[in-house]
Formats: sequence, C-alpha cells, structure tokens
Amino acid sequence: MSFDITRRIRFADVDPAGIVFYPRYFEMINAVIEDWFEQGVGYGFDAMILKGPHGVPLAHMEAEFKAPSRLDDTLVFSLVVRDLGRSSIWLTLTARCGDEVRMVARPTLVFIDQTAHKPVSIPAALRTRMLDYREAA
Repeated sequence: MSFDITRRIRFADVDPAGIVFYPRYFEMINAVIEDWFEQGVGYGFDAMILKGPHGVPLAHMEAEFKAPSRLDDTLVFSLVVRDLGRSSIWLTLTARCGDEVRMVARPTLVFIDQTAHKPVSIPAALRTRMLDYREAA
C-alpha cells in the first residue's frame, strides 16, 4: 500500500521558465513525509518533536527528475517504505502527473532521540504502522 497525497503546483514552486525549481521538490518531499507520519503512521511531527523526544532527520537523499512539472499541474505523490532497519527508514516517493512520472526520490531517515542526537530503535507500534506502507515485492 502507498501513502498518496495530491498537490497542485503553485506560482511559488516554479522558476522563470514556468517549471518546478528543483529545490522546491525537496520541500514537497518533506511535506509528504510529514503528512505520512501524521496521517499514515499516527505520530505527527508535533507529537514527535515538540511533545516527544524523537526526530527523523534526513541522512541520505537521491532524486531523479524524469520530466518537468509546470505551473498548475496536479501531482500525486506516492510514498512507500522500501525497508526498515533498527533506526533507519528507507523510503521511495514518486510524483506523477496523470500517468507520467515526474520525479522519484529515495530519502533515508534516521529515528533518533533528540536529547542525545543518537539513533534509537523504532518503537514496535510505529514499526508495525510503517510496514503497512511496505513496497510491494
């Protein structure tokens, strides 16, 4: 199962040529991840970071820009979990406009204790919810 979010490309997202300025994709990716934690996993950033002791900083990112996205395009972002380690979360996010893949990103997050800034084990209940979004084999 994937976690899907729809987002319209706005004027603030594009460069003078009218296509998405690539750093904006990284903001969109972060927003999708934040929505997934809140809506899909049930552990939003407010509970995790502001009220709780955890964080999920980005450790690694790969991105492929397959085709340009333009002002007023509607993109569907699909997030799947590629793998889970003790504290690492490997994701794939794909942005599509209709049937056309526009961008694929492969972020790796690390579940940490914010006080110590050290990796900690992903709690079992969260791990179970994350695995609901495991990439189909």
